[in-house]
Amino acid sequence: MNKFFSILACALCAAMIAGPADAKKRAKPAEEGQQGQEQQQGGEAAGNKDTGGIPRYVPFPHNRNFNLVEINGKAPPVEMWINIDSTGRANGFSGCKNWSGVFIIGPDRLGPRAMPAVNERGCDGALAGMERDYWNVLLSGPYWDVKGDELTLKGFKGGVLKFQRAL
Repeated sequence: MNKFFSILACALCAAMIAGPADAKKRAKPAEEGQQGQEQQQGGEAAGNKDTGGIPRYVPFPHNRNFNLVEINGKAPPVEMWINIDSTGRANGFSGCKNWSGVFIIGPDRLGPRAMPAVNERGCDGALAGMERDYWNVLLSGPYWDVKGDELTLKGFKGGVLKFQRAL
């Protein structure tokens, strides 16, 4: 009986190994047809082929100051900024408060390790509302994306902060 199970296990392993190889042989004619279509379409399809369709990893831009240029489609009334160093320590100005904290930086997400320390100040109603939107995005564990000198943080529950690298 044990011999039966060991033969069955070997046969299954051989089938699993041979399966992908057979699938590759069957997929070659289809790939050749796709290559012709990509050459006709031009650069964008060929650009994805270089990396095998896998997005390239872009490192987080550490040790740079970023000024907020847009918050949920609106320009901020005062200069708001953020800086995160290579150890995850961050500081910034959110409109009414100077703040400092530690963030965990993932491949596409940014998360606060704990609630950042803030220096409380009084604020008018409109600026306080913008600051609330700023904190809602920053503390939600936002997705981050970098394109050139632009850093975009998209809140987990909505909201977008667009930063421009400061000189």
